[in-house]
Amino acid sequence: MSRMRAADRSFNQNSDGSTSLIFALCTVILFGGVGGAVDLAIYFRNKQTYTEAIDSAALAGARVKQWGGTDTEAIDTANAFLDSVKAANPTHGPITFSVVDGGTALKGTASLSVPSVFLRVLGIADMRFDVTNKAEFGTGADVEISLMLDTTGSMSGSKINDLKGAVDSLISIAIKDDKSGPRARIALVPFSNSVSLDSKHYKAVTGSTKGGGGCVVERFGSDAYTDASPGAGRYLTALEDVSKASCSGTQTIFPLSDKKADLKTMVKSLTVGGPTAGHLGTAWAWYLLSPQWASMLDSDEQPGPYEDLKKVQPSGAMKLRKIAVLMTDGEYNTSYSGVDATTQARALCVEMKKTGIEVFTVGFELTGSTTVLETLEGCASSPTHFYKADSGASLNQAFIDIALKASQLRLSN
Repeated sequence: MSRMRAADRSFNQNSDGSTSLIFALCTVILFGGVGGAVDLAIYFRNKQTYTEAIDSAALAGARVKQWGGTDTEAIDTANAFLDSVKAANPTHGPITFSVVDGGTALKGTASLSVPSVFLRVLGIADMRFDVTNKAEFGTGADVEISLMLDTTGSMSGSKINDLKGAVDSLISIAIKDDKSGPRARIALVPFSNSVSLDSKHYKAVTGSTKGGGGCVVERFGSDAYTDASPGAGRYLTALEDVSKASCSGTQTIFPLSDKKADLKTMVKSLTVGGPTAGHLGTAWAWYLLSPQWASMLDSDEQPGPYEDLKKVQPSGAMKLRKIAVLMTDGEYNTSYSGVDATTQARALCVEMKKTGIEVFTVGFELTGSTTVLETLEGCASSPTHFYKADSGASLNQAFIDIALKASQLRLSN
């Protein structure tokens, strides 16, 4: 009996040890599973954070390069963008940026590891991931930009100089010296109480046989708010036929062109005078982008077809973008058809956007009535397409931002 009791005690002792061992093993497995889930959550969060941050950093650096910055400035900008991300999300490994593709892209490369905490007990000290991207510019769609420029009397003094500088910045960014890539062209539409045309364009849109050029106002009738081509029953009205007012502006319209020097010379020549017929500037910003008006233009001035706005290239970029930029510093206060200028401008914006044209609007040092502010906000394609510039510096920045958006930075991974 004593031997049997001793054997039983020995079995109980062995059983307790087995239970302890099993419990210990279960604890390790449970600890590893729960801890592993925590480590993996940290890993995936870091991977997503760094992927998005490196994408944004590459785009920021590419914009600096696109704007004429040096390779070093572009790379420094990208690296600086990541500083706060690195501080908040520690990882190990290099992140490098380099200017590639002949200076038209910024490439980001990273090989990073996230240190584990709980998975170390299973021999996994860290978890690795790689990120590679490339921010490209000047490789997207062909782009046509039409600029409505307020040259009325209220733009006198420093304001017209601010405008000239802002337009010059846009031209410098949007039109590349290298013509091998997609084409960017810009049209200029100075306006005040009317729009001035040279003799060829004046005859084409009014049907007039008089020798010289002149100023035109709105189109009357059922096609007043369309881009139907000018012709019998659809001609625009000559200023002299409805008003004794003089042709205030001395600059004629400048159809689409990629000749950077000629565009800049035109901008430098801008002068001011006269009241604000903003609907006329709006209409002509549309006309110079409309393929319906191609017949009145030389072959190199003709806009592309609307159908190309919907076509996608094999690279994923759109085939063509059309952009109207409507800039003014005040209330639309002059019209000739019996319908006020604000109503006409808003109607033109509605119809223009239906064609697929993107509309950016810029209000410069707006004061007084809120009507013009509402008009510009309503004409813009989206809230981010509207700019309220309260100084010359902010006007310049608005035009720079529009130019960069028109150049269509594209991220490829």
